[in-house]
Amino acid sequence: MANDKPVYEPGELSRVRNKLGSIDDSEAKRMAKLLGGEVGAEKSTVPKTPVVRSRPNRPRQENVEVIVGGPRGTTGLPRSQSRPAAGSTSDEDSGSRGSALGSSTLGSSTLQPKLSYWERVRMDRYASHSEFEIKNTSQVITSIFSFFGAPPDLVNPAFVTKRISEYYKRLETLVITTRTLLPRDNTSRMNILRKKAPFVFLVMETIRTWNLDKISTDISRLQSRPRNVLVSNFSEILKAAYRPLFILEQLDTDIHIKGAFKVVYKMLYLEDPVEAKKYHQEQIRIALSSFAAVRRDMHYLLYPLLMKLLSSRWYSYENFFREQHVRFLAFIDASDMDRIVPAETDITDDSIDLRNTGDDDKEEQPGDDVDENKEEDENDPAVIARKAEQKAVDRGMETLETLFPQAGWNRIDEFPDLYPYFGKMFDLSRGYEQISPSDPLHQTVVLLRILEELFFGLRYVSFGADAPGLEDNAESVVEIMTELINNWHVHLEHSYYKEYLPRVREYARILEGSVEARTSSYAKRLLNELHWIKRLYFFPYYKFESLYPAPFQKKDLISFYPEIRKLRIYLTAVAAGIEQGIKAGGAQKKAACPGINNPWENYKFEVPNPLSQRLDALLEGKPKNNATLIFFTLAVSAVLDYVVNNENSWAYGGERAAPLFRGIGGSKSDDTEDHVDADALFHQSISKKTDEADLPHKSADKEGDKEADKKVDFEPEPLPEDETSAQIVLEDTLLEEIDLDAEAFTRAEKDQTDKN
Repeated sequence: MANDKPVYEPGELSRVRNKLGSIDDSEAKRMAKLLGGEVGAEKSTVPKTPVVRSRPNRPRQENVEVIVGGPRGTTGLPRSQSRPAAGSTSDEDSGSRGSALGSSTLGSSTLQPKLSYWERVRMDRYASHSEFEIKNTSQVITSIFSFFGAPPDLVNPAFVTKRISEYYKRLETLVITTRTLLPRDNTSRMNILRKKAPFVFLVMETIRTWNLDKISTDISRLQSRPRNVLVSNFSEILKAAYRPLFILEQLDTDIHIKGAFKVVYKMLYLEDPVEAKKYHQEQIRIALSSFAAVRRDMHYLLYPLLMKLLSSRWYSYENFFREQHVRFLAFIDASDMDRIVPAETDITDDSIDLRNTGDDDKEEQPGDDVDENKEEDENDPAVIARKAEQKAVDRGMETLETLFPQAGWNRIDEFPDLYPYFGKMFDLSRGYEQISPSDPLHQTVVLLRILEELFFGLRYVSFGADAPGLEDNAESVVEIMTELINNWHVHLEHSYYKEYLPRVREYARILEGSVEARTSSYAKRLLNELHWIKRLYFFPYYKFESLYPAPFQKKDLISFYPEIRKLRIYLTAVAAGIEQGIKAGGAQKKAACPGINNPWENYKFEVPNPLSQRLDALLEGKPKNNATLIFFTLAVSAVLDYVVNNENSWAYGGERAAPLFRGIGGSKSDDTEDHVDADALFHQSISKKTDEADLPHKSADKEGDKEADKKVDFEPEPLPEDETSAQIVLEDTLLEEIDLDAEAFTRAEKDQTDKN
């Protein structure tokens, strides 16, 4: 039965009929007879009362400014809302109608694309994931049950009040720290960088000019009314956040950004070495840690918000910036030409002269090029340090070959297979046999286990407070060495046994499965995580193509490579103290040694292990004291530190793309024939060598045998007699090998907080 009374809005019945599909008149009458009820009429779009005065055929707009939260001048959020005249409708306005903020001026510059029901729900559900928290559960439910129109596109109040503040805090730390290193009023520093390191200048200038004021102001305005914030209100914040990230997009964090800050540190060091070491080094660590967090948090965790502003359909993180590239560039008002291209040369090259000579504004004169064929200056601290490093590594290799003959240490740069030799000796966990011998981690794990066995003897060494070269350190030698020895297995357990090995076993299982499983997204993500673990925990210069972000938060990281570097530095200082004691009379006179209190006491292993048994055999008839144990441990740590922390080591050599696995069916089994009898090889080596040839560094001078017997074996290279030269070498080493690692600083910062 029809009812002529208008009860429906114009066009409402037609939209409902379109959703129901085509129904002929007879079917409609039959349904009306069965169901009963009335069919109302639509309101007319033509006014019943004729208009006396003619007006232009356009809707009337009234701009009304409403102040929320108080009178003008307060922190209230002003909003400007366009109200169409009665009878006019707009699809764009229907989504935001009913919101307290309406169409805020913060989002007025962006016209959100119209979404279908399914794409809107999919985006909202994705934005509600715990890693984003851009939408909350109630907002998602509202979106799901809004079939006939989009509800107000509100943002989770918790995201407005908490999440975005955390992201901004990291960004603020990065920018403020960089501005402290390179203040705008210090034109001298900026001119040096602009003239002599233009690439570094561009990177630093991009970070320094990040628009913090705009972001901070807009966040404060949104937080005044967090329950009424729309997605479009974040438009200007996202523009200011994403534009510098886009400019720095092609730069690698560990290569280009870290390298740029290293150049800045060198410049500051040349200005004032004391201030650079005391203040600027820590500031650079803070900046690097913050940059890594900003790139991760703001670029990835804000992308669902950006996607809702720019895209009419859902995209994964990997595809969004590619598929919406043009629209994204228009949004941030940038072009591909604005991005900084990675420098083709090494930006940390020592040839970059960063000294302030006062001639930075002058034109370069011809003939200033450095003669590449010029012979090395033997007195150059850099040359001295490089040769000393190579000699220490060679000595460490010889020591390892003596301890483990025929294991392959004398050709370690050819990546021999160490599993048959050390698999049973160290009871390496299941999964190690899957690691390819050409993977540097294959060697690193063995070296870590060797040091762990030596630490059982170092536990009974009484370390002193100070050692040569470490007098200015706040923490004593005994504190650092005790911490390293006690936490070594914890670091190994967390990084290798907990994070890496389970993924190795899982990926090996996938490799033995179907072709579809090997090419699945799960397999790709698992392989990506393995690469990240190697980079974050073990090899700071490891390069790979990342398909997904890192699988951990930085607060969960316990990187191993800074601990390895620290171990070598402190053992070197203790060994230098023993060298002083040897010159003062050694064991016969019970000479004191800075850095160690009981160097001449016999070393002690409460439970014999493969290392202690080999040491006992090698030192038969010779001093088996703690000083000798220190030198053996230093030799092994020098090799490990070189492999992990030196980007010129064979671990990073060339463009070699080492496979992570032996291949399908190529793993070693636990059968006896796959293992080498390492003990038999060691005893054969002992029986074939004379006492003078047993140790690789024993003096060959026959006339000095009597004096040599008074000394321990494996003496370190003596420091330069000239105290000034020694200080130059030490400072140069600190400058070249400065630890600017973000993960290490984050953990050190946490440890200091816990101590306080």
